[in-house]
Formats: sequence, structure tokens, C-alpha cells
Amino acid sequence: MRYTGGLSKKEREQIFRLFVDKRSLKFNQIEKSLKIRSNLVAYHLDRMRREGLLDKKGEDYSLTPKAEKFLPILPQITGMDAGPLAVALVAVMNSGKILLLQRNKRPYQGYLGLVGGRIKHEETVEQAAIRLVKEKAGIIGTRATINAVMHEQVNGDGVMKHSFLLFLATVSAEEADPKDTGYGPVGWSSLKGLEKTKVIPSDLWLIKNKLGKRCPMTQARMEESQGELSDFEILKNR
Repeated sequence: MRYTGGLSKKEREQIFRLFVDKRSLKFNQIEKSLKIRSNLVAYHLDRMRREGLLDKKGEDYSLTPKAEKFLPILPQITGMDAGPLAVALVAVMNSGKILLLQRNKRPYQGYLGLVGGRIKHEETVEQAAIRLVKEKAGIIGTRATINAVMHEQVNGDGVMKHSFLLFLATVSAEEADPKDTGYGPVGWSSLKGLEKTKVIPSDLWLIKNKLGKRCPMTQARMEESQGELSDFEILKNR
């Protein structure tokens, strides 16, 4: 299920927002809130059910478990209020050299930088790092260590253009033969003189100052069912 398919219409965004305050709603409650014809309400509810966003039990509509994951980020994905994007940056070393990729897309198009990308909903930072180095450089990682966390903001033209939470992770690899997988040329660069090349400034600072370090990070998990939280546990605390 992808958000863009299910909530691309204004009315469906409005319906989704109703479930921020209510766990279940009846048809007449939704119709009253939207103030549109009942046949249009029925159309959108049917579409959202077929797209896996809504369940219906008796007269009550509710979000599906998969749709629940959009609640914390609803303002961001609907464009109401953007927030920092969680990104894993992956440092892979080989014989004193570091793996860098030349970005072929914006932002930072044309710059050299660490292999990286967003952390998916179901992933830990370590899992994201190992996935990304395989996806973007064709290298099989075996273990990841978190080195640093940075909040990066990019201003331009009088606005805040980008905001990232960067998680630097060092990944151990079985092989040292990077491949261009379509994200940009990738290869080994010497750490000496790296500041003289066109490297993303934040990546360069992390490489120079945080490689080999360890960043304390607590990973926790809990269960949620019908609004009740339970089974809280610390999975990792280091």
C-alpha cells in the first residue's frame, strides 16, 4: 500500500484526518464532517476500503493496521507541515579508502557523498545501512555500527529547503568491488585530500570527525492495540 494512491484526493485526506481524533466513525458522522453529498462520501469510502486504508465492521469505519502507520506523519505526507527526514549514511572502508558515490539526483546533485538514503518504516538504522550499501553500491554488508547522529538543515532563497536527521553508520563488507547501480558513479576515495574534492560538507565533517566513534543509542519497542500500549521493552541500549 502506498499513501499516494489512497489519499491523493482532498476529500480522502479529510476523511483520514477524522480518524486522528476518533478510532471509529459511522457514515453519517463522516458525511456531516465533510459536508458533501452522500454519494460522494460513499465513493471515497469505498475507494479507501479497496485501497486497504479502511475497514468496515457493521456500521463502523476504522483505519486498517497498515494505514495506522501514517498517523504520526500525516502533516508531512499531506504537505501541511514538513519535518526532518531520517537518513542513514554508510561508511565502508577498504585499505584506508572510503566508499563515496557521486549523486546524480537532487538534492546535492553532482556532489560526492557517503552512500545513503532514507530509513524505512520497518527498519532499524543498522538494517537500513546494510540495505543501502547493497542497493546503491552492490556491496554485501555483514555488520553495522552507529557512529554519530546529526541534525542537518539547508537554507536557501529565504526558506528552509531541507531538514535531515543523519545517522552515520560504518558497515563491514564481505567484498570490495562497488558497482554503479543507477544512483551515480561509486568508488573508493583516499581520506587524504578529501576536503579538496567536491564532497557534501556535512558528509565530509562526519568522515573527518566521527569515523571510528560510537554513538550511544537506545532502541525500544512496544505493542499498541485499540489505543492501549503494552509490552514495552528495550531492545538495545549502548
